[in-house]
Amino acid sequence: MQSRSSVLSSLSKRLSLVSSLALVLAVALLGAAAARAQKKPAASATSTTLKTAHNAAAQSAAPNGPSGKAKFVGNDTCVACHFDEAKAIDGNAHARLALQHGGQGDTCESCHGAGSEHVESGGDATKMFSFSKATPAQADAVCLSCHASAHPNFKRTAHGEAGVGCTSCHSAHHAKTEEAMLRQPQPLLCYSCHTDVKPVFEQAFHHKVNEGVMSCSDCHDPHGSFQRNNLRAAADQNQICMKCHSDTAGPFIYEHPPLKTEGCTSCHTPHGSQNARLLTQNNVNSLCMQCHTASSIFNAPGTPSFHNQANQYQACTVCHTQIHGSNASNIFFK
Repeated sequence: MQSRSSVLSSLSKRLSLVSSLALVLAVALLGAAAARAQKKPAASATSTTLKTAHNAAAQSAAPNGPSGKAKFVGNDTCVACHFDEAKAIDGNAHARLALQHGGQGDTCESCHGAGSEHVESGGDATKMFSFSKATPAQADAVCLSCHASAHPNFKRTAHGEAGVGCTSCHSAHHAKTEEAMLRQPQPLLCYSCHTDVKPVFEQAFHHKVNEGVMSCSDCHDPHGSFQRNNLRAAADQNQICMKCHSDTAGPFIYEHPPLKTEGCTSCHTPHGSQNARLLTQNNVNSLCMQCHTASSIFNAPGTPSFHNQANQYQACTVCHTQIHGSNASNIFFK
């Protein structure tokens, strides 16, 4: 049998070996943790500044919301309770912004305010900014804390003055369209308010909005412009039409004056009409003679005496084919 001293010596060597292995393992774990810390960038100054600005907007927008002492708790804390809401926002434009600045970009708290007081109170709803309980102006203040540069004229538009807010058309959590996060796709969203326009697009001749070929926002800017009816602004307002109807754009050597002085809508109705080519009159001659009739009011030449207006099936445009303008004929023959 081995002596007691030899047994103790062997045991001591084994314990020493175990200690060495434990030390090596600890060093390896610390090294791995340090490597992960280096790979995960810290929140940038930009993201911190943005969050602070958004939180201030949420605090000042409505009576309910976080106080100035509230601190950010992070998306993971929000998702622990609000899983359905977080899943609904996953994949839209706001969610993609959250991946910026090392994963510290826009988060739940960017819109709803810092959440520490909400968490500490056990979920007190009054400690967070709620869009559903806010007035349109209060909700707009939070949205415009980011989007003001893109929509600087919104408060001066017909929509803004009528109390139609951002959340009337857009939904961060339940958007039906990926682009612009709309509550309903166009034109259904627009028709929900502009009920007088919907039947116009159902007339025999109309722009193909209902068919999905074009949309309301192709011609109108819902966030505002300096033109009536929120038309998209251009140096020449006819360009709104001519970006599609390029054959009428010119420039022409011989221009039809109404095109420059009154625009396309002097002869055409833009949404829809019971008349071909969306004309405002069902008879081409009647439309032309609104101006081309001898009068002290109009400078346009009157109808020559050899034009037989009794021939009601002979339209002016049978001869004056280039009615929008011509490079060859001052009376638009070709």
